[in-house]
Amino acid sequence: MFLTFRSKIFAIAVALIGLFLLIGALSVHRTMSAWTEARIEADLHQRARLVEAALPATSALPHDDDPGLQATVDRLSQASQTRITLIAADGQVLADSHLETDEAIEDHANRPEVVAATTSGFGRARRHSESLGTDLLYVAIPASRTDFDGVVRLSVPLDEIDQVLNRLRTVALFGALAGLVIAIFLSSIATRLMSGTLQELLTHARGATDEDEDALEAHAPDNSPPSSRSVRQLTEALERSVGSLAQERDRFGAVLNGMSEGVVATDAHLTVTLINRAARALLGLERDARGRDLSDLMPPATLEQLTEAARRGRGISAEFQLASPLMRTILVRAAWSHTGPGLILVLHDVTELRRLETVRRDFVANVSHELRTPVAVIQANSETLLSGALDDPDAARTFTRGIHRNAERLTRLIADLLDIARLEAEQANLAPRPLGARAAVLEAREALHAADDVSFSLEIDPKLTVLADPRALDQVLVNLLDNAIKHLPEPGPIIVRAHTPADSDHVRFEVIDQGPGIDPRHHQRLFERFYRVDKGRATHMGGTGLGLSIVKHLISAQGGQVGYEPNHPHGSIFWFTLPAAPPATSAAR
Repeated sequence: MFLTFRSKIFAIAVALIGLFLLIGALSVHRTMSAWTEARIEADLHQRARLVEAALPATSALPHDDDPGLQATVDRLSQASQTRITLIAADGQVLADSHLETDEAIEDHANRPEVVAATTSGFGRARRHSESLGTDLLYVAIPASRTDFDGVVRLSVPLDEIDQVLNRLRTVALFGALAGLVIAIFLSSIATRLMSGTLQELLTHARGATDEDEDALEAHAPDNSPPSSRSVRQLTEALERSVGSLAQERDRFGAVLNGMSEGVVATDAHLTVTLINRAARALLGLERDARGRDLSDLMPPATLEQLTEAARRGRGISAEFQLASPLMRTILVRAAWSHTGPGLILVLHDVTELRRLETVRRDFVANVSHELRTPVAVIQANSETLLSGALDDPDAARTFTRGIHRNAERLTRLIADLLDIARLEAEQANLAPRPLGARAAVLEAREALHAADDVSFSLEIDPKLTVLADPRALDQVLVNLLDNAIKHLPEPGPIIVRAHTPADSDHVRFEVIDQGPGIDPRHHQRLFERFYRVDKGRATHMGGTGLGLSIVKHLISAQGGQVGYEPNHPHGSIFWFTLPAAPPATSAAR
């Protein structure tokens, strides 16, 4: 027959209380036994000192029987209620209060308590006495008298200690039984109260799991009590809740780590409690930053600004720059958490956006500057003509040429701007095909009228082919050759090389001049839009400042690279690479 739920709880409680009482009683008994024996031992030690002090002073105690000494020992034994034994240094018993003088007594030199008293000044032992037929507790001390070299030993029967311990055990047993009765009574009351509370809990559990009750009862044994089924239902419901929470946590973690924006959460002390993968990448962190102070991750001034605004309930954004591991500009938005004290930060990498804004501002400024001069010249010349210069044929011709020259400059500038716009928008519609490298250079040379007075040296294998768009390659070569011609101090040789470096699938073109060269401080910016090494000279020559930028875009769009190197002892080397044409194809132009 099955016990009720309350009966099971009551039985378990009584068993636990009984076990604890038993363990407590055994512990008390062991402690009291050790304490009692220690007290008796200390008492024997004190009595031994008193006995040693009460012994008569004689010049020499004999090794044979001495009735006077035996009488003294008997008297002291009766007074101290202990057995007293006087033992000489050689182990002979001189007197014993509990033995007749004519009894044969064995040598005591090797007794443990005697050896310990002789060597360390105090000895104790617990053993069975063959002479008295009972267990004794022995305590021995050396005699400190100058005329006696021996040991004073006192002992008491352990049955006296056992009597004391038996009385203690009896008291402890009755106390434990009384405690058990009281505990049983209190357990009964507690079980009744607990069963009522559990019954309410089980009732709520049944209500919370009604939707699965049929399925659970189908798997439950027929003889399962209602409480067992309710607990099982509650367990299943909790498992489902925990599983749902785990899924939500995993889903939240996946979304958080999948965000391109960095997310950082802190507690009230601004200690990081959550950080996603994007935030670690933006801040250059190799390890998880949870547990670190937020001031370690961003400038203190920015953090203070964000924190103060967030505490006032105002959303705020701020920017700061990180110099390591890469120069980055981070836009951070901060808000105070509503679910708990702490700060929520969302980080955006705006490095490229700020760079593009700078490029846009520079572009507008440069275009305005480039347009201002030719437009001003055209306007001034036209106004002069309208003011009466048309009546002077020579003056009219001069002003008209100025208008024409600056109009051409505007045309080139607009054409270059359109080219760059198409290239940056990837709308250049390039169609690479195999081309002869030498033929491409010769065709670009023919397009330059200024090339007639310049000697060219071509170091190009006639069979070398390159994979490139014909118009794009021609524009690149014309720009580079035109730059080389313009910067020659006087007509001189220009070397054009093309070859395929070892272990490379690209053809490298080099345009080498013997001009003044370029100062190293300009090297990094040569291919920027509107950048000029010598602005006055470039404007005088009619340049727009966009040629090298167009070259860079055209080469990059075809999978190549472009660069600059100084030519020693003087001059410049502009180079670019393009994919080599497959060997099986034939070059065309």
